[in-house]
Amino acid sequence: MSATPRRVVHVIAEFSPHEAMGRTIVETASRLPGEHVVITTRAHQLHQVHALFAEVVELGGSVASFPLGRQDALAAALDRLDPDVVHLHGGGLTPWWAALPSLRHRPKAVTMYAWPTLPPWRQVRGSSWGEMVRSNVLQPRVLATSVLPAVAARAMLRASGTRAVLTPDPRAERRLRPSRRSGRGGRGGWGSRVQRLRTGATGDTRRATWQDSAPTIVFAGRAETVRGLDTLLDAFPEVLRAVPEARLRLLLLPRPELPALLGRVRDAAVAEHVDVVTEPIADLGAELAAARVGVWPFKFDYTTSPPAMALVEGLSVGLPVVGSDVACVRSVLDDERGGLVVPPSDPAALAAALVRLLTDRTLWEDQARAALDVSASCDWETATRVTDDAYALVGR
Repeated sequence: MSATPRRVVHVIAEFSPHEAMGRTIVETASRLPGEHVVITTRAHQLHQVHALFAEVVELGGSVASFPLGRQDALAAALDRLDPDVVHLHGGGLTPWWAALPSLRHRPKAVTMYAWPTLPPWRQVRGSSWGEMVRSNVLQPRVLATSVLPAVAARAMLRASGTRAVLTPDPRAERRLRPSRRSGRGGRGGWGSRVQRLRTGATGDTRRATWQDSAPTIVFAGRAETVRGLDTLLDAFPEVLRAVPEARLRLLLLPRPELPALLGRVRDAAVAEHVDVVTEPIADLGAELAAARVGVWPFKFDYTTSPPAMALVEGLSVGLPVVGSDVACVRSVLDDERGGLVVPPSDPAALAAALVRLLTDRTLWEDQARAALDVSASCDWETATRVTDDAYALVGR
């Protein structure tokens, strides 16, 4: 780690310590010495992490158009703070942020969490347009990143003088790296280093164990049907037919769909077997370690940014998981190590995989050991060292 404390300004459209991008900022600020500042449109649950930050600047305005709509306010905040490093956190449009007048001349690191694209028809068939529009799956920025070529993104990074790009998304890494003809190794063909940022594992020493009675299936994440909660509720009756004592525990971050999902749980024939928690979880690791199986049946490649962070946290306590065959899961569960992979929006396949892990102890133990191996490559300490190297490359 650097021996010289830096002033790092993290720029993010919307900040929450419970979301993947916000969580990455929190973990970075807690591990890298220096003065960390957040600039955002608005911050949520700030009381939980306020001690980590010297300041949080809320500029207001639209999350969707940030930072285009707040250029003057952003420039004024950066002039006042005079950071050693500006760390941009965003999606596929982040290279265009870097080239904006308020940011172009600043020493920058960029974390592009995903290169989202429009979902293929096989995924769209299992969802409604409403749920896709309400989530991150079908937003104007997703349409934009679907049609913008990689060469344009590299050109924007070159024009902005960006020297370090981090990404947990294999697709983004491939697109930002140079062609074979450039011969520049890990550099992006525009004088920058492009590096994978593997995140999510907490290094928890607690372990999930095989329970002989009342096994729990746990889901943790946003209350959105694009995360496959409807598929899970449709699958659960079949699970109960095979394992009558099973329980389903839903740890939900409130979103606009929450009331409808709660109504669906209440109306389900299996409601007495389902526990729903909508308050912030103080110790997610304890919840995951108390379960027998974790489940993340996402419907789309970019339901969340790769890797699905709660899934990785489950693996880090040796919890076997069931996930769907989408990018944000497959970036972790390669070759089904640590869990089983099923098609999205397929209740029958989901139920069958859950029943296998609930009833086959040998399979469960094999997957539990593999889960720890997989999570070892996604730990926060390694991610912090990668980030510190990026800061050393770009900082003043």
